[in-house]
Amino acid sequence: MKNLSLTFSLALAVCANSALAFTGNNDPKFIVQDAVTKFSSLPTQAKLSNEKTPWSSSFWPHVYGGIAFRWNGFYKGEPSFAPLHYQVDSIEEELESLQKALFTGDHSVAENNATLSRIQQLRNDKISVEREKALEYKTYFFDLKRPRSIKEVAALSQKEIDQLSPAEKFDVYVYLKTGKDNGFRLTADVLDLTHPTDAYWEGICHGWTSAALEFREPKAKSISGNGITLNFGSSDLKALLSYYHAAITRNWVANRKVATGRVGERCETAFPKEAWFIKNGVEYYKTIVNGRVQVNKVPEDCVDTNPGAFHIVLANMIGLKNQGFSAEVVRDKEVWNQPVFQYATDVLSQSSTPRAWATKGTVRQVEVKTVMSYANDGGRMYWRHDGSDDEFYAWWNETIGTDNYRFDHKQFHYYLDLDTQGNIIGGQWLSYERPDFLWLKKNKGFLGKGSFYGIVGYLDDLRDLVQLQ
Repeated sequence: MKNLSLTFSLALAVCANSALAFTGNNDPKFIVQDAVTKFSSLPTQAKLSNEKTPWSSSFWPHVYGGIAFRWNGFYKGEPSFAPLHYQVDSIEEELESLQKALFTGDHSVAENNATLSRIQQLRNDKISVEREKALEYKTYFFDLKRPRSIKEVAALSQKEIDQLSPAEKFDVYVYLKTGKDNGFRLTADVLDLTHPTDAYWEGICHGWTSAALEFREPKAKSISGNGITLNFGSSDLKALLSYYHAAITRNWVANRKVATGRVGERCETAFPKEAWFIKNGVEYYKTIVNGRVQVNKVPEDCVDTNPGAFHIVLANMIGLKNQGFSAEVVRDKEVWNQPVFQYATDVLSQSSTPRAWATKGTVRQVEVKTVMSYANDGGRMYWRHDGSDDEFYAWWNETIGTDNYRFDHKQFHYYLDLDTQGNIIGGQWLSYERPDFLWLKKNKGFLGKGSFYGIVGYLDDLRDLVQLQ
């Protein structure tokens, strides 16, 4: 994922102290109103039914022009900028290795300073290579000859029409439906918001995540009129749904109509796993200052989501309600939203003598490991089709139940704190990995048309091409 921060309006009334001892934005009721909280009543594993399973997709990276990218065979072979891409990858690998080395083993001040100096040099090298790559991206993805009128579309071959981007196809579709030349409004909107110098991870994964939970995986469709046949692949429609949901966050009228619940806060502090540790129930991370190791307390927004709240949301939504939800699955400054569809929990131990820093009211604690699975998004290298994380996730037909379906998982280790009735009232993370925050867009469907809705209203005609879950 790669994505920008979530900005759906949050219908969250912060409570000082809920009945279950969850405070602030960590109360599971923000997503599950009538949650079952008794640990023994919650399934230890579950998976969404096929019709509820979220679909995998590209996150439509900004550096390719977002959904104005012509994904369907427009480009052939490995592009000329591929060596620059691999060069950036090589720099990032060395950076990651050096940053990890800072916090493993005993190093002198001089050694630490030498490592920091090399890290800064690599960061400067990366900026230089990325500037060069951005110029190539501009030529490949932005400086294209695009149709400016329906007349120009009619002059294209069927193969060329099939290779138009999702945004271009939708603009043609609106003309076929309304008879009005729209000036390729959606395509212009997309290109105004994307740029070849954007970070590789920036895209619309927040829109994809929400849309994949709300709509059934689209099937390829054909629309004909005025001598034009418009063929939408499944990923064309996925791109449009993702953009619709992302566009809601930019329009104040549409955004006010959306109710979204969130559990947990966004972590704004980046630190590698090697720099993190727990002591006496408190989480810390290390930094290097003037060549010496400095220990810092992990800020509260990087300690949550409370594991008790997480477990209640996970088991209720997936296990009891057959409904997915969204999780931001990394705890650094980047935002990687993913739609959750499956989990499995193993109980490692139980104790009637809770740790000293357990949640107030705890009479029993349960130690668990949970594997959480989610639909995946990809889109870094459109020229690769090998099933790797770096391939561009776009296909003509549906993927759920096929070899093209892409998913991943995270494993979490934590304590659950139980009260005298066996209800989960809190917990503590034991693993570095944990979801940064959880969220769910609660109202479904299209919001309406009208000038106040901007591009959201323009995309309303998409409703005739897709189906809600």
